[in-house]
Amino acid sequence: MNNPRKLILKIITASCVVLALSIGVFIFVIKKNGITEFDSITNDDKQEVVIIKQTSPEFKLGESIFMEDCRKCHVSKEMNHNYIEGVVENVGISYLKLYLTKQDSLLKAKDKYALDLKEMWGNNGTIHKFNYTEDELDVLIEYLK
Repeated sequence: MNNPRKLILKIITASCVVLALSIGVFIFVIKKNGITEFDSITNDDKQEVVIIKQTSPEFKLGESIFMEDCRKCHVSKEMNHNYIEGVVENVGISYLKLYLTKQDSLLKAKDKYALDLKEMWGNNGTIHKFNYTEDELDVLIEYLK
């Protein structure tokens, strides 16, 4: 009869060899094929959705309003330092409509967000007090999204 210690040692050695080979095969497959878990969500898919959205009449109307009124200070909606990136998500549509049309009233009412922005920019002479219709506000906000 074989020595039980030698038998256990052989089993452990064989297990380690099988484990090492399995890990090696796994690494080889990953390096060769890459991780494909997220392949169904590609940047191309996202760009396609944006391109479709950017060709709608509403988007174009919102863009023209932005170019006429907002671009004087904000240059472009894509620039990170223009302080409008993500504004729709950050403050919400209802508040943004108020801010665009009645910033002076928000300041008089001591609205924290309006006061913080005013303090950040100082007295630059620009108060958002546009006379947009509800439809114009909707398309402008669609453009800003």
